[in-house]
Amino acid sequence: MKNDFHTKKTIEHQNYEQYWKFTLAYTNFLGKQTFKRALQIIVDHIDKYDLGNKKINELKNGKNKFNNEVAHNDVLEQKLVYLMGSNGKSKDDNATARKKINTFIKLGFVNPFYHGYAKEVKTFLKSDDKDEQTRIFSDIIYSKSSFNSSQTNDDRGRNQIQFLIKTILNRPKDKRYLTYHELIGLMTLDIKGKDHAYEKEIEDNKKWADYTGFADRKYNQIRYVISTIGKLSMFTVVGTKEESKIMLKGQELDNIENTNTKRDPYRFGLMKKAVYEESEKLYGRKICWLTKKETEGLVVSHLYRSENALRNFDFDDAYDPNNALLLAPGNPDQYIDKYKMTISDDGGLILSDDVMDSFKEEVMNEGYHIDKKVLNEQRMHFIKKHQKEFKKRHNISKLS
Repeated sequence: MKNDFHTKKTIEHQNYEQYWKFTLAYTNFLGKQTFKRALQIIVDHIDKYDLGNKKINELKNGKNKFNNEVAHNDVLEQKLVYLMGSNGKSKDDNATARKKINTFIKLGFVNPFYHGYAKEVKTFLKSDDKDEQTRIFSDIIYSKSSFNSSQTNDDRGRNQIQFLIKTILNRPKDKRYLTYHELIGLMTLDIKGKDHAYEKEIEDNKKWADYTGFADRKYNQIRYVISTIGKLSMFTVVGTKEESKIMLKGQELDNIENTNTKRDPYRFGLMKKAVYEESEKLYGRKICWLTKKETEGLVVSHLYRSENALRNFDFDDAYDPNNALLLAPGNPDQYIDKYKMTISDDGGLILSDDVMDSFKEEVMNEGYHIDKKVLNEQRMHFIKKHQKEFKKRHNISKLS
C-alpha cells in the first residue's frame, strides 16, 4: 500500500542516500547519426593523443581532475561544442559537451579519463547492420557500463546493468522479471561486491524507495535505465510507467541458460544469437557450416577455447562471435574442439592421424569445407590461433 510518510523524510534522505546516477545526452543509440558522430569524435581524440596507452596517472591531476596537458580535455570539449553544439538549446554548451562525453563513459564505450575505449567500438562505428550494432551495443553495456562513472570518476567496480540482468536470471522461474517498483528499489542499493540481489533485498529496497519518495525525485534516472534496458538484445520492457516490467523476450532464455558457471550466461547468449543470425544471413537458415546440412542441436563451437580465453583474461575474445563456427554435434564439433582437425587459410580441412578413417572418407566424398564468406578477417584471427594450437599438439612445424 502506498505510504504517506515519506514526504517528511525526503530532504533528510537526499543528503546521504546512495543511488544510481544515470543521466544521458542521448537515448537513441542505434538509429541516429548524432550518437555515432559524437562517439567518433571522442575515439579520434583518444587515438590522436594515444591516451589508451598512457599510464592512468599521466591522465590525472589529483584524484578527480584531468591532467589537461596530456588528456587535452579542453580541446575535446571545444570540438564537440563546435561540431555538435546544442543549437542554442543550452545556456552552457560546455556543460552539454561534458554530458555527451559522460554518456559514453557511463555506457561503457569510453573509459574514465579517456583511458581507451571498448574493444568493439570501432566495429560498432563502421557497422550499418542493425543486428550487429545491437549485439555490440548490448555486449558493451552489459560488460562495461557503470552508471556512476564519469570523465574524472572511475566507478567501474559497480556495473548496474550486469547486476540487474543477473538478478533477473537468478530469480525463480515464475518471476524472471523486475517490476517498475522493484527496479526503483534496486536503484537505491549499493551493489559493490554484489553479483545479484536476493529476493529479500529486492523486497526491502522496494519498500525503502517508497519510504524515501525516490521515484518522485529521480524520475529521469529511472526513465533512462528502463529505456536503456529495453534496447538490449533479448530483453524487453512491457507495460507503461508504473505498470512496466523488464523481462526476457519470448524464448530467449534458451539462448542464455547454460550449466557452465565459469561462463557468463548473458554474454554467451549474445554470442550464440549472433552466430545463429549470421547463418541465417549467409545461408538463409541455421546449418552446419562444415557439412552445409541442417542438424538438430547445432553447436556454437569456439576456435579459441572459452575456458582458455577466460583463464588468460581475454574476456572479449571468449564472447566474440567471430571466435566460433556453427557445427553439427559429434565429429565436426568434437574434432575442432579437441584440435584433432583444423581449418586451412582457404577453408579446407587439415586432419590429424587421430581422426577416424570413416570421417576422413566422408570429408573427401562430401567435400566438407568452410566457405570463404564465413572466413572474414576477424574470424581468420581466431582460426590462426586454432592452427597454432593444432600444430603444437601434433608436433607439426608447418601446415601443408
